This record gives sequence, C-alpha cells and structure tokens, in this order.
Amino acid sequence: MRILGFTETSLVDWDGRISSVIFVGGCNYSCPFCHNYAVADDDPALPEKPWAEIAAVLEQKREWLDGVCITGGEPMIHPEIFSLCRSIKRLGMPVKIDTNAAFPYPLKRLLELDLCDAVAVDIKAPLNERYSTAAGKTVRLAPLRRTIRLLQESDVDCEFRSTLVPGLINPDDIADIGKAVEGAEVFALQQYSPDQARAEAYREKTSYTLSEAEAMAELLRPFVKEVKLRGRFR
Repeated sequence: MRILGFTETSLVDWDGRISSVIFVGGCNYSCPFCHNYAVADDDPALPEKPWAEIAAVLEQKREWLDGVCITGGEPMIHPEIFSLCRSIKRLGMPVKIDTNAAFPYPLKRLLELDLCDAVAVDIKAPLNERYSTAAGKTVRLAPLRRTIRLLQESDVDCEFRSTLVPGLINPDDIADIGKAVEGAEVFALQQYSPDQARAEAYREKTSYTLSEAEAMAELLRPFVKEVKLRGRFR
C-alpha cells in the first residue's frame, strides 16, 4: 500500500471537523468520471509519502485536529489498512474511512476492532445494471448491499453520498437510491465537476444546476433523515 498524498488540514473532508487527509493509491474501480484517477490507478509517477513524515505532522497537530480521513483510491483493497488505522489511533486520533462499499467484511472487522470512527460511502449510481457503467468495471451488487446493511445496523457515524453525474444519476433514479439506503442519517448530493474526469466523454458533460440538484434533494428526503448539497452549483 502506497500513500500518495497528504493534506495536513481540511475543513471539508469530515463534516464539522478539522481533519488531515491521507490518500491511498489503488482502486478496484475505474470510474469514468473520477477526478483523482492518478491516485486511483496508483500511478508509478506519483511519489510515495513516507508514513514517518505524516506521523510527525499528526503528532505535532493532534491537539487541534479532530481526526484523520483515509481516502483514495479505495483504502479497503489493502490489508495494510488495519495497521494504518492502528497507527493513527495510537496517536489518539479518530479515523474516518472513505469507501466505495465493495468490501463489507474487512470494513466489518475494522469496526469490530474499534479502528474506525466514521465512514463515508460513495453510491455511484442506482443499484442496477448501470452501476458497472459508473464504476468502469463489472460490479457485484451484493457486497454493496451488505455494506449498506452493515452500516445501518452499526452505531458508527456514516454518510452516504453520490456525485450527480448526468447519465449515471438522473432524477428518475433518486427514489431507487433512496430506497437502497432508507433510514440513513445523512446523504450528500455532490456537484459533478467534469474538467478533471478520467474519460474524455465525461469531461464534456454539463453539471446539474442548483435548481435541478435541489429538486433531486426533495425526492431523496422521504428516505433519509438529512440531505445535504455539496459543491458550488450554478
């Protein structure tokens, strides 16, 4: 497992908290709309960030940091995620994991070991045949449903979120997505920024407007306790 990026201070990666962010290379998906695909692909051209340097910063700032987010890529593809979380917890800091939900059993073990305090789950599309298009790989939906159920049955802080990519998530899909996570505490609908997308065709898409995103938020509200809009919608 390679750490390919580190943000010392973030106000946006863990709602209501000041956090540091660790970017882990590698992902099991190849989403055409991904804006961080060099990290997701574990691009050899990206230099590795030594853990010792990160640990020194966390040690120095832990009095006013509220936690550490581990994102990617997909952190849960790596067995080393357990040792990384342990190292952060030894510093006395809470851990948040960003995941695509494809690995319910390692996530369950992290929760059982009290190595994870919060989880953010990316829902790429409605849970149907279109999910494989969104992921750029053939996706088995059963593990995603297991992850959703695991988090709904646990007491861990959890946010579900979707990037509103036209053609992958349309207004008609919102009710289906809502039913898949029904009862969730928080669901964030995120603006799609096409400029840095992996696939050229997705760089040419036009993002939803604020009014369109607000209408989708209304469709989602019957299914979850809180809906947030995230990003600078036009």
